[in-house]
Amino acid sequence: MKMNRRQILGIGAFLLGAPTLIVAKQHKGQAPLLISAASDADDKHWVLGFTLTAIGVTTVFKSVLPQRAHHIAVHEQRGFFVVVARRPGTWLSLGDLETGALFREIHIPADRHLFGHGVFAADGKHFYTTESDFDDIEGDSGRVVAWEVSGEGASANLIRVQEFPSYGVGPHELLLMPDNETLAIANGGIRTHPAHDRDNLNIDTMLPSLVYLNRKDGELLEQQFLPQEFHQASIRHMDVNASGRVIMGMQFEGEPFLEVPLVATHQRGEALQLLLAPPEVQVQMKQYVGSMRYAEDGRHFVASCPVGNLLTFWDSESGVMVSSIRARDGCGVCATETGFVFSTGTGRLAHIELATGLVTDHEEPQLQQLFWDNHLSVAEVGTKS
Repeated sequence: MKMNRRQILGIGAFLLGAPTLIVAKQHKGQAPLLISAASDADDKHWVLGFTLTAIGVTTVFKSVLPQRAHHIAVHEQRGFFVVVARRPGTWLSLGDLETGALFREIHIPADRHLFGHGVFAADGKHFYTTESDFDDIEGDSGRVVAWEVSGEGASANLIRVQEFPSYGVGPHELLLMPDNETLAIANGGIRTHPAHDRDNLNIDTMLPSLVYLNRKDGELLEQQFLPQEFHQASIRHMDVNASGRVIMGMQFEGEPFLEVPLVATHQRGEALQLLLAPPEVQVQMKQYVGSMRYAEDGRHFVASCPVGNLLTFWDSESGVMVSSIRARDGCGVCATETGFVFSTGTGRLAHIELATGLVTDHEEPQLQQLFWDNHLSVAEVGTKS
């Protein structure tokens, strides 16, 4: 896929002077390990680890999953990863970071379901997931669950030790803030129940919010709500930079013809900053943002729009959308030293170099037969202690 001259100049201008790099960070001369969930034409589900280099794609591992997954959280120091089931799944699968072998499956309580995301604490001793207490059909059913980490490699385990309210409904992605003590949670506002598969049960009364909690005791530190006119914009995915600026992507459940912000930023103690793309791009976003990731510079970011077959690039300081490229069903994104790797539901893996706008496809016939799920995770190989 090529970009036009205007797109190339637009991206090059806003990243002029940015560091010149390649696919993600290197560790001791080794390419970083990218990990993603995927499905195939036979409706089998997988977790794959692979590397991208100048000579192509190398599959490091491919392990079968019980059902479709969503996000993979990586614990580099202890040498394992956690595959989190897609909403409304009820399982976590632990895998060895070196071999990809899945060695432990953990099921959550019968009155809970997961939302596909988890994050490790910086000390590596705890893991956090978002869940729904779906029997709580009237109150704030969202939960944040703390797990204690034990062992390493193929002996690693997660022990469920504590849970807190998320102060909302439908908590989706959660992040560890730079202070390493605060969790940011995207309460999507959508009530779900496993008996109704993935149906949204409360569209008229949605109340999404961004919440900050103390990770040790669940104390509510701050909560930000969207304006009432945008209450059907479900906050789903986020990222945070070193200065604590959170970026958020929304999925709007209201009328498709309305002009609604789908991207926002937030700094603790300030108001939400709701962002709009130029009108001709805003309509192409199709009311749906998938993954959010900051670039290596911590200022610019990508918001993927798989329904609109679009990747959009933004400046978090000015709030301006700087450029966009077409990418059919493109959703998974991760930062590299020169831009982003992105994956698609059509089996595509590609890299965009932001300073030049150059898009390089990484073609590997076996991987092109897979439908990549929504997220890409990165692990620096060789960091196990």
